[in-house]
Amino acid sequence: MTVRPRTTVLRIAALVAATVARVPAQSPAPSGSCFLLYEIGRGETRREPASSCGLRVTPASTFKIPHALAALDAGVVAGPDVIFKYDGRPVDLDNWRRDHSLASAMRYSVVWYFQRIAEALGPVREREYLERLNYGNRDSSSGPTTFWIGGSLLISPEEEQEFLLRLYGDRLPVSKNAMRTVRDILRQPPGVVMNATGEHGFDAPWPRSAVVSAKTGSATDRTGSNVRWIVGHVQRGSRSWIFASNVVGLGDTPADAAIDLAARALRESGVLP
Repeated sequence: MTVRPRTTVLRIAALVAATVARVPAQSPAPSGSCFLLYEIGRGETRREPASSCGLRVTPASTFKIPHALAALDAGVVAGPDVIFKYDGRPVDLDNWRRDHSLASAMRYSVVWYFQRIAEALGPVREREYLERLNYGNRDSSSGPTTFWIGGSLLISPEEEQEFLLRLYGDRLPVSKNAMRTVRDILRQPPGVVMNATGEHGFDAPWPRSAVVSAKTGSATDRTGSNVRWIVGHVQRGSRSWIFASNVVGLGDTPADAAIDLAARALRESGVLP
């Protein structure tokens, strides 16, 4: 083994330190918001503002939509009523401290349920489904049960919109039954949207014919930015819309910021007047 003189070692250490210092630290995602609205059969009808809608951020719990599709398509769960037993480990929220079905885990955004789905699918199938579904940057490398919660998986509002258009158009490369089941369990009770913390008012009262399907998401990403989401679908008679709402900010970003943005924009657009 060659032993370098101490002065040489110090020079190498100084060179490494200087090189590291020149590598820019990852900066927080810029604060901002995006709302997209697409009327099926007509095209995009609202985009505000255009500058933020292509920014990729963590999907957080909106990833439960493709995750459920993968689980159903692969046979990891056979249907919406399949129960996973709560194992008693400490969890953050009261709504998570009980047994859950796929349907209730989607409604209450139960992280541990979908982490069990991730374990059952395994890393290879997770990557395969990300590729098949063309979901965001398709990167699950940061951890097998956390990559969608502030980890390596990133997606933009534009990509969320495109993914939902394919889901509601029956055009994803998974079984028709999987798509139909996921669309069913995304439906919300009248006037509210549901997530881990319970019911949240959503521009109630809705028109009598309105059916709203949605999934929220909330996480702090690897840069320290707070990311808030709600994405979904509205059906009123023969007309239907896809929407994606995203807010990115710092520590004081309200948990309901994306929900409030979507409710206002849907009302102003005449979708939920």
